[in-house]
Amino acid sequence: MKKMKRFIGVLMFLLPMIVLAQDFGKIEGKVTDKKIGETLPLVNIIIKKTALGAATGEDGKYSMKVPVGDYKVMATMMGYRAVTKKVSISADKTAVLDFELKESAIEMGGIVVTGTRTPRYIKDTPVRTEVITSRRLKERGVLNLYEALEGMPGIRVEQQCSYCNFSVIRMQGLESGHCQILIDGQPTYSGLASVYGAHQVPAGNIDRIEIVKGAGSALYGSSAISGIINIVTKKPRAEPSINVSTSFGTANTNEYTLSASRRYGNMDMMINAQKNTGAGIDEDDDGFTDRVKTDNLNIGARINAYNVLGDDQLTFSGHTLNELRQGGEIGDADSTDDWLPGAWDNPFSAGTEFIKTVRYEAGVGYKKKFHYGNETNLTLNYCTHNRNATNDGFLGDFMATHGDLIPPVNEMAPYFADENLYVVDWNYSHPIGSTHRLLGGVQYSYNILDESGRYVIVDEDDPDYGGTYTSESEKYAHDVGAYLQDEISIISGVLELVLGGRYDIHRSKDDFGGSGKVAPEERITLEYEEKAISPRIALMYKVVPEFTLRSSAGTGFRVPYGFSEDLHLCSGSPRVNKPAGLKPEKSVSFNFGADYSAEKFTINANLFRTNLQDKIGFVDASESSAKLGYTYEWANIDNAYTQGVELGSRVLLASDFALDLTLAYTDAQYENKRDDWIDNPTHGNKYAANSKYISRVPVITGDVGLGYTSDSWNLSVNSNYTGSMYIDYCCEEDVEATESYIKHTDPFWVVNTRVAKKFANQGISIFMGTKNLLDYVQDEKHPDDAAFMYAPYTGRIIYGGVEIKL
Repeated sequence: MKKMKRFIGVLMFLLPMIVLAQDFGKIEGKVTDKKIGETLPLVNIIIKKTALGAATGEDGKYSMKVPVGDYKVMATMMGYRAVTKKVSISADKTAVLDFELKESAIEMGGIVVTGTRTPRYIKDTPVRTEVITSRRLKERGVLNLYEALEGMPGIRVEQQCSYCNFSVIRMQGLESGHCQILIDGQPTYSGLASVYGAHQVPAGNIDRIEIVKGAGSALYGSSAISGIINIVTKKPRAEPSINVSTSFGTANTNEYTLSASRRYGNMDMMINAQKNTGAGIDEDDDGFTDRVKTDNLNIGARINAYNVLGDDQLTFSGHTLNELRQGGEIGDADSTDDWLPGAWDNPFSAGTEFIKTVRYEAGVGYKKKFHYGNETNLTLNYCTHNRNATNDGFLGDFMATHGDLIPPVNEMAPYFADENLYVVDWNYSHPIGSTHRLLGGVQYSYNILDESGRYVIVDEDDPDYGGTYTSESEKYAHDVGAYLQDEISIISGVLELVLGGRYDIHRSKDDFGGSGKVAPEERITLEYEEKAISPRIALMYKVVPEFTLRSSAGTGFRVPYGFSEDLHLCSGSPRVNKPAGLKPEKSVSFNFGADYSAEKFTINANLFRTNLQDKIGFVDASESSAKLGYTYEWANIDNAYTQGVELGSRVLLASDFALDLTLAYTDAQYENKRDDWIDNPTHGNKYAANSKYISRVPVITGDVGLGYTSDSWNLSVNSNYTGSMYIDYCCEEDVEATESYIKHTDPFWVVNTRVAKKFANQGISIFMGTKNLLDYVQDEKHPDDAAFMYAPYTGRIIYGGVEIKL
């Protein structure tokens, strides 16, 4: 704590800088679309080599006060080619500077914030940032975050359970928990949310997704080991608008969206809603779901107030999620026997899973701009996430230990999880002349997670064999971090250096107990405390305006709290224990990238390496953990590394045709062979060598996309390639079973298409598309190992719909 106080003291000493009195003038103007002549709202106006900037209003006009001098002023907006003009400012004079922007299929201009926590033009940001725009999401018919990330180089989204479709986002070979996912720059994508959230975050409210690869704990704290994915939500539009869209697809794959935006004086507001449904799919007719049945509803609202206390912005936001998903054994839907195994609508029947999710989020943000580029930001966020889940764990265990006797209804309580998360973040940025921009801030989060469920004692040697008990846990964590960063312009517009670091303190406590059988009435308490210092350095060099080199090195860490696998497996039983002495994961990562942008093509490359120390994984429960009812426990299983190269290019083949190409090579391995495959009693060392490879990491991935865009038509064809990978099959969860082995998979392609016709005068668009056009489905499935998934489990989906803009 003393180190923290000293750190904050230094931070507070450095930030309050004195700005000398200067003479000022004014720049004003408007921005229009060069092709149609209409004004453009929300265009970013940047004075290069300074921290000054503005944005156009609903009338496309802007105005800002600047010191006397000569400047280069740039207008930039996502989807348009940036335009830069020179201007001279005289004392007490107004310079008029208008811009005309032209849409571009090649150069995606715009502002990004994730790499440095400060707004930077994407081509000038010193920390390499990749962006998925809302235009790309729309052109590809994306429904949710999971689909939004498909095809991105170095990122793989996957499902790891056919009964519930538990989703995982993997970055540069490292699975969920190593990639920090943010919503509007804040870590509110919590532990419970990470289990099914990739399918639950609606694409309809995403403005863009910013991706920064490499360790990012220097700015964002725990879990930013392999990188950061920042979901930037949509903001209210300046002009009144109402958008309605609906689509219908095979297997009840339907979507309904609504958004409305309006401005009143110095305030604007927006509401949005999206409902997605999907029928359960049994692709191979084995009686078990390959895609779960879902009904998901998201509703959100946002209000901005401007110039409340000068040049500032006050924001209020709220969001709610309600979802039901059903999976597992489908059985006979027409059966009148409620207890027939597989009775689809009975949440407690054998082989089925029922998962209900209710989530509420609320946020308040305040941004204040001071004289000559100084700015402070304060955000307060709260979210509560509730899950009510059942599967056949209790029923199956009870019937197995009681001669197929059905348990009393009052014994069969669901698994309940209730998570509450509070996040406070304050930062202040301050330019020093034209060569430095300091950023400092403090972030605090408080997480509370309560769980409870009913279970059966299945150990035949236990005197209470067949008895039932309640298992409960209460967990909470305090995280506080202070960060400091300096963006240093060594050679203006050519060479820039970023130095930064963060000091974090994590304190958490787990209380475990229950009804006295297995889970003791007297609580077992585990307390955990970890401190970490995370430095980072980044360097950008513009060889020529079109060619930029970027490199970065940094450290990351991950504390052992709120693992997504805990919250996935726990719907059946409290299966994974976190024993005392578990070490945090720590990483060192290096990235080197090159980007070249010409008028008709772009090309980029990125080399990466991450060394991971004390990687955490779950292993069979020790004797002490098994006595508490656990099947597995977390352990520091080994050190690991991931390395590779990512390539990308976008080529304008003709005025309306663009070709996208991406390719990634990833080598992800443990330092040593895994113990469970060394001298295996059944398999010997047959699979020991292959066990070094981190599961589910394809060596080669790639994407080929062809897009055509005109005034009234849009066509998109995307082909995603997934190369060979290694994955464990554990028959009946027993690595020593004769049928268990490590599979080396075959490569495959998944092709998605979409075509849309716009009737501009009526504000109507119609569209249709396919997902998994070639109908590729994983050919080997094992219902006894629901996590044995490496390829699509379901085949082709055809959909079509209409969008109306008012």
